[in-house]
Amino acid sequence: MKNCLLFLAVVAMLAIGGPAYSQYLFLDANHDGHNSGYLTVEPGTSGNDILGPAVTQVDVYFDTNHNPNGSSAVCDQTASDPLSMNSYTILLRASGSGSVTFNGWTDNTGFTIGLISGGDGKFFTAGTDAWIGLGSGSYLAPGRYKVGTLSVAVTGSPVISFLPRGASSINPNAETDFGSQCAGNDLDQTYKLGSDFALANALGTQAPVAVKATTWGKIKQLYH
Repeated sequence: MKNCLLFLAVVAMLAIGGPAYSQYLFLDANHDGHNSGYLTVEPGTSGNDILGPAVTQVDVYFDTNHNPNGSSAVCDQTASDPLSMNSYTILLRASGSGSVTFNGWTDNTGFTIGLISGGDGKFFTAGTDAWIGLGSGSYLAPGRYKVGTLSVAVTGSPVISFLPRGASSINPNAETDFGSQCAGNDLDQTYKLGSDFALANALGTQAPVAVKATTWGKIKQLYH
């Protein structure tokens, strides 16, 4: 829908068999700590996360060890390895009817090490995309975290989407991920959107939407 803040992601693995749906991210425009697209899972929200000119801040949440329905998730490679977090990178795009200007990022985790090759090493924008990345020498325990808050200026009723690697020209290495004690599919201690986890949440609906990483352009169909 064009009148709501839209979370989009892609299918986790293209291997034979069904993907392991675990971990999820969401954007929160009304600061109630919930993703209003999952009203059946998180009843208690304070209303829809409408993205419009009145919104000046958007919170970003990572849940490293739960599925959207609240069930627990474990490390796909070694179940005993914790789905902890010592870094995050976030790749976002504004689209739809209206515009979003990404003005800045405030970290909420205490991470201080810049991880991206643009801007100040922590926050960078180009065109309609924003790239954010910070890390730490120590791990946060598995769980759900508001990793930070975006300062934005909004016109009209646009949407904001999470992107996987390869979906933005901002940088070929830009992606959405979190560093973890869990090895990940690439065995690099990083859980990546589009390969390690992939859950889509369109705010205003009550069901996840999965889109294969190889057909990213089809996401535009969700805006119609």
